[in-house]
Amino acid sequence: MAEPRLDTGRATYDMAYAKAVRDVAASISGGAFVAGESWPTVWVRDASYAIDLGCGLMHPDVSRATLRGVAASGGAWAQDRAAHFGGWPRLTDSVVGAVGAWACYVATGDSDFLRWSHAVTRASLARAEREIFDGGLFRGCASFMESNSGYPARFAFNGRAVGATKALSTNVLHHRGYTLAARAAALLGEDPEPFEVRAAALKRAINERLWRPERGHYAYYEDADGRPANRWEGLGTALAVLWGVADDEAAAAVFRTVTATRHGLPCLWPRYRFWKPWLVRDEYYYHNGMVWPFVQGYWGWAAAARGAVEVFATELAGLADLAGRAATYHEFYRPDSGRPGGSARQLWSAAGYLAMVHYGLFGMSFDGTEIGFRPVVPAGLSRLRLSGLTHRGLTLEITITGSGTRIGSFAVDGAEQPRHAIPATLTGPHRVDITLG
Repeated sequence: MAEPRLDTGRATYDMAYAKAVRDVAASISGGAFVAGESWPTVWVRDASYAIDLGCGLMHPDVSRATLRGVAASGGAWAQDRAAHFGGWPRLTDSVVGAVGAWACYVATGDSDFLRWSHAVTRASLARAEREIFDGGLFRGCASFMESNSGYPARFAFNGRAVGATKALSTNVLHHRGYTLAARAAALLGEDPEPFEVRAAALKRAINERLWRPERGHYAYYEDADGRPANRWEGLGTALAVLWGVADDEAAAAVFRTVTATRHGLPCLWPRYRFWKPWLVRDEYYYHNGMVWPFVQGYWGWAAAARGAVEVFATELAGLADLAGRAATYHEFYRPDSGRPGGSARQLWSAAGYLAMVHYGLFGMSFDGTEIGFRPVVPAGLSRLRLSGLTHRGLTLEITITGSGTRIGSFAVDGAEQPRHAIPATLTGPHRVDITLG
């Protein structure tokens, strides 16, 4: 099968896309996604975020096999472990499996997989309620920020202390878990209301306890004594905006106050002082304000979804530039110089750029029944083409003329359409032509 191809008229953007497609394909080992060249095993977190960001669309069968391999039937999603803080219940973001599973279902339409993954998500949420819920928020380390470098010195090698905090990203993930469980329940003929009620309650708690109105952004975490941190985290902020935990007013404030570094949105800011500056290994600084492309991918996607065109344009250009600094996408990049760091050929880093192109630039959304289009094309780009993109039995060629966000015309196979969407049940090759302006 031919690989999808992007043509924007800008070589850096097009080469970044081709590299992302190659890196994702090269990350398949034994029929499953591995995290990176230096992390040649399956990580629940890395795989799930990557599947959501675009790997589910590109490789649905591999995505399904990967997720089937990280949970037993009737059990919960497995929790990744880290050397500095340990695993469950210090690290508690295993419900991220629900995010990857939903993207996998949307890509495949496999109702048996939906039924299986829903049971795993339900078990994961029940475990979290029993073991890490304080009555309002869930305890545990921020998602993926599982090293000393991502916390103040007093937390170093202290998984118990980190596990007593309530992180924004981990709580937004649990909110998403409830939301997706409600959707799956409805599709499977079950009652979605219990999940909807819990999602609404958790959303209220996040906004009551982690929103900092005087700063215009969410706190990175709340500590064991109920004090909010004086920093923000990139991933949690992006997910709160993308997944609707932040209302329109909060999202607008976030786009004003959460600003990118020279080379992209950092994973947290301001950075912590290097509490042991003589330690130069990656694990002692790589969560301390580094630029992680998968976080950029979610931030760009969130900006496009909320109509923050300039924020999206900046992050898209920034990640395309970083992609050109090495032969493959790296785990992270230095915020001041853009120098690559960590593992080469990092799966979720490549997927972050795919998300910016598919869900931002071309504005595609997939819900299992149709594919919607809300492109966000920055000024300076005027003709885009994405060809060879497959979804279930459909192969798409999409052309966009013009820039901005307003759709002037929308045609499928040459016929003008009143709605800016196509059925997910279409098969064979089809052409979508969109004119903006």
